[in-house]
Amino acid sequence: MIAQISNQFIALSNWRRVVWLSMVQTFANLGQKNALGFVMTLAEPLIAIAIIYAIRGLLKNNNPNYGSSLFLFYATGFLPFYMFVRLSSRARNSGSGRGRLPGETALDAYIAATLIHSIIWVGMIIMLFLAMWWVSDIREISNIAISVVAPPMILLILLAMGIGMMNSAVTRYIPIWNTLYGIATRGLVFFSGVLHIVDLQPLWIRQYSIINPLSHAIEWIRLGIWERYPHNSLDKAYLIEWVLICLFLGMVIDRASLRTVGR
Repeated sequence: MIAQISNQFIALSNWRRVVWLSMVQTFANLGQKNALGFVMTLAEPLIAIAIIYAIRGLLKNNNPNYGSSLFLFYATGFLPFYMFVRLSSRARNSGSGRGRLPGETALDAYIAATLIHSIIWVGMIIMLFLAMWWVSDIREISNIAISVVAPPMILLILLAMGIGMMNSAVTRYIPIWNTLYGIATRGLVFFSGVLHIVDLQPLWIRQYSIINPLSHAIEWIRLGIWERYPHNSLDKAYLIEWVLICLFLGMVIDRASLRTVGR
């Protein structure tokens, strides 16, 4: 019995070492091939916010959808949304098997890629919020409830990993899926509660937004910034179910596709 427990601890320690080395390798490879592309990846949500902000300025409609800052409202939507898009994309690419370490499985690569890119994105979001608080002194930022914001952020990360694994499997059979997925996910921005409050959307849009798990994550995040944020459509259990199902299907489908293509 003691020997079995000892072997399990050794196996766990070896697994942690493999994941850590994979994370180090992933971080070392970031930006080597296209440093400008990596910077633009992080800047894309800020550019989107700036464009929307400029358009509303031209229309002389700078009143915030909620709260005291229009920029903060869009930041709490675009940043989590693009974090999901990029993490699911990075997880998908990590399953290709190229440059994999000895003894590293596809699941190890998914976990390592998700962890390292999550750290980068969460760090960027924190720095941006601190910068907004320092420059403009937006009062809502100082009242952010971390205990409320953290769970939906973690669920978004896990959802991205699960969908990334499924996309990796699909891409092995349909290479053009990479492009189609990128276009489709950006189109979801209109049905994710990023631009508007879901509860106040027209019924024909709201019925699609509440189907999208991203809208529930964004509502949950905003609830940690604005305590009275309208959230009648928020269903936390629905988001959790999506995460669990996607993780399960991702692991099963990815494993099955690896056997089918002979990798």
